[in-house]
Amino acid sequence: MTPDAPTRVLVAIDKFRSTATAQELRATIRATLGDHFVCDEAILSDGGEGFRAAFEGVTVTVPVRGPWGEKHEAPVTIALGAGVRVAVLEVAEIVGRGFRDAPSPREALDASSAGVADALIAAAEGVERIVVGCGGSATSDGGEGFYDAWRDAGVHVALTAATDVTATFLGATRYAAQKGVARADLPLLERRLRRVAARYARECHRDVIEVPRSGAAGGLAGALYAVGAELVSGFDEVARLGGLHGRLAGADVVITGEGRLDAGSLEGKVVAGVCALTSPHQRVLVVCGASDADAVRQLRGRYPWIHVEDLVTRFGESRARHETLASVAEVVREFTVRR
Repeated sequence: MTPDAPTRVLVAIDKFRSTATAQELRATIRATLGDHFVCDEAILSDGGEGFRAAFEGVTVTVPVRGPWGEKHEAPVTIALGAGVRVAVLEVAEIVGRGFRDAPSPREALDASSAGVADALIAAAEGVERIVVGCGGSATSDGGEGFYDAWRDAGVHVALTAATDVTATFLGATRYAAQKGVARADLPLLERRLRRVAARYARECHRDVIEVPRSGAAGGLAGALYAVGAELVSGFDEVARLGGLHGRLAGADVVITGEGRLDAGSLEGKVVAGVCALTSPHQRVLVVCGASDADAVRQLRGRYPWIHVEDLVTRFGESRARHETLASVAEVVREFTVRR
């Protein structure tokens, strides 16, 4: 693809969990494109890992509890938007799955969201609003750990919960197995979520059960909603901040992707969000580490002009996992030279 006028490429790609960061992927694609294309890069997040990094501001650290009570320092970015000081934090950096590689089923059930309250309480001073990126958590406690600590503190500040899924409160059970909860314990988890939801309804007069996005971060988003937070799409929040709509409109080629394209990708993740903003006159590459065939069919059914490349299918699992960046470079090179 080498027309006389420079081809404008927008790279809007998410991380490949455990194999490549979004920053590494953007750098690889930029190097692959070289000087033959006008390249723009968008830092995006769906509310999970990388959400806070999408906001510019001053970063400070605050002491918090991790998912199993261990003390550590978590970053908070203080951003200035329209003259309003906003604190931005990321649940994955406070009680995220990265704090323990393989928790036992009991540990996964016991993981607490209390550390999120620690961060919010510390961040509340001197800001008008706090935005919480709800994704990548190790917790499935329905946000009760957060709720107890937050209510005891008596802090009042406007809250926004930016989520990476649209699941309702009980939908948190769908993601629990990924966090180490045994499938045999899922009925127990559902009973706990129902009990917690009843508590929120009784004490806060807000019924979270059927609220879209309330199941994000193991139900933490539901607890945030119970105490007054607005629930929004994490992708939409970052896209709005970064002027993504206008930048996409000016692109000839769009490159997006994530580590695994599956049913969850269609619920508000980066790939589906980017594809929804493209049009048939653009060439759109979706590159993923692995994919679910049904999810690919659904995505292409919505946006027939996109092209999907699955690294595992293309190169085999070993190369896709151990030579991720080289594999992505090869796919991008082939796509961008194709007329």
